[in-house]
Amino acid sequence: MSILRVVLLAFCFTSLAYSSTNALLISDIHYGVNNTSADGQDTGNEFLEISLNKLTELSKKADFILNLGDLPTHSLFLSPQKEEYEQKVFRGLFLADQGAKPMFYIPGNNDSLSGNYQPFEVDGKSPLTNALDWDGACVHCEGLVIDKSHMYDGGYYSSYVTPKNKNIILIALNTVQMAKRPIVLPKYPNQERDAMTQLFWLEHQLKTNHAKQLIIAMHIPPGLVFNGKHFWHEMYVKRFLDVLNKHHHSYDQITLLVSHTHMEEFRKIRLNDGTTIYAYSVPSVSRAHHNNPALKVLEINDQYKVKDFTTYYTTDNHSWSNEQYHALGHSESIFPACHKEHLAECLDQLSPEQVCSSLEHDLYYSVKSPRVAYQGCINTFQVNAK
Repeated sequence: MSILRVVLLAFCFTSLAYSSTNALLISDIHYGVNNTSADGQDTGNEFLEISLNKLTELSKKADFILNLGDLPTHSLFLSPQKEEYEQKVFRGLFLADQGAKPMFYIPGNNDSLSGNYQPFEVDGKSPLTNALDWDGACVHCEGLVIDKSHMYDGGYYSSYVTPKNKNIILIALNTVQMAKRPIVLPKYPNQERDAMTQLFWLEHQLKTNHAKQLIIAMHIPPGLVFNGKHFWHEMYVKRFLDVLNKHHHSYDQITLLVSHTHMEEFRKIRLNDGTTIYAYSVPSVSRAHHNNPALKVLEINDQYKVKDFTTYYTTDNHSWSNEQYHALGHSESIFPACHKEHLAECLDQLSPEQVCSSLEHDLYYSVKSPRVAYQGCINTFQVNAK
């Protein structure tokens, strides 16, 4: 073998070994046929097409894609069109993934066919019934899924995210089972049974698997709403934290990806031994909360730590160009003065007041929208008081 060929092979292997992994994140589309492209509105036909075109564009940067739920338009009560809306969104996502990147769905509180904040599967039907082109909750995921024993009845599962790489594991949770519901809605039947079954399953996953990066993706985050109320019932938060405390040593880094609030948020968990785990939110495509629509690309570095993210947003109701900002290290970023190797290392150096001040600065919390009042980051940043 020639020296030149050896050098070229070595270069190729080095490039593969030290390349980053990018995740494209989308959430809270909230599609409905009667919605218009205007502030305060969910997504209609025009903006769904615009958003899916942007997803196609950004998917070229991605190694895998996560959709964090809430597919149909907001509705407190059952809509006869919900199945139609979910079918259209699932189909649109499938077609937008032109590079056939592994794509995963995580359920939101609006997705159950039996109503808002209701069980994932009822009478043999679930949101996955409407994912006609998908393999359950994922697509282009052949050979990646680790455990799908509760994928169809509960909406949660575990998987690798890219072929031939076991350094990153995804655990997709259905946190509707842990959530407190608005008082006007009917109770979730057998909620404690379902939630504790899922949390037992989660502990088994963390105990039996090992990886450098563990991504736990969910729609509704643990912690507080801006008004001081809890998103989850406290008993489930305690159990979730117990599981993390017992088994986090099997992973070099654990990252939570969340949505639901429609905004740009950070949340921090401090474990008993001082280890920190951060939750990064995915802003919504919907404009219902007066934020600007956004998609996010999460960069995982060669050490399998979350290095940075880029939020791609639009201020135009009828188009999506290239407005964007980073988490850190750029002039247009939430933390421009931070030049650490990865995002958690940066956040570890900042007080809650500094994090929240940075989110307020230049309207990052609302994804650059001047139409959203500040929502109390200082009350929501710390999931547990450690």
